[in-house]
Amino acid sequence: MMRLLVAIAAVTFLGGLSTPPARADFMDGKVLASLCASDVDWEAGGCVGFIVGVADAFDHRHLSSTGGADGGKYCIPDSATREEIVGLVVRALDENPDKSDSLALHLASSAFIDAFDCNADLKYPL
Repeated sequence: MMRLLVAIAAVTFLGGLSTPPARADFMDGKVLASLCASDVDWEAGGCVGFIVGVADAFDHRHLSSTGGADGGKYCIPDSATREEIVGLVVRALDENPDKSDSLALHLASSAFIDAFDCNADLKYPL
C-alpha cells in the first residue's frame, strides 16, 4: 500500500513539473476595438466594462496625481457620462490603428490623458 501511495505521489509531482507555465494574455487594442465594434451584446458589454473599469481604476482614487498609467495625468470631469468616455476611447482607437498592438490599458489611459489632461488644452474634448 505504501508503494502505491509513493507511486501516486511521484506521478502527481512529475506531472506537475511538465505543465506549461501560466501565461497572462492581456487585451491589446485590436481585441478592444473588435469588442467595441461588435453587435453581440456581451462583446459590446466587454468593451464598455473594460473602458469604464480603466477610467474608474485610475480616476476614482485620483491616481492621476501620481502619474497614472503611462506616466500621464488626467482628470475626468464629474459631468462625463459613460457613453462619452467609451466614445472617446473608441474614437482614439479608430484614429490610431498603428498602435493597435499596444496594450488596451495603455491605449485607453492615453486617450484619457489626451482628453482630460489636468494642465493642458484638450486633444479629445467631450
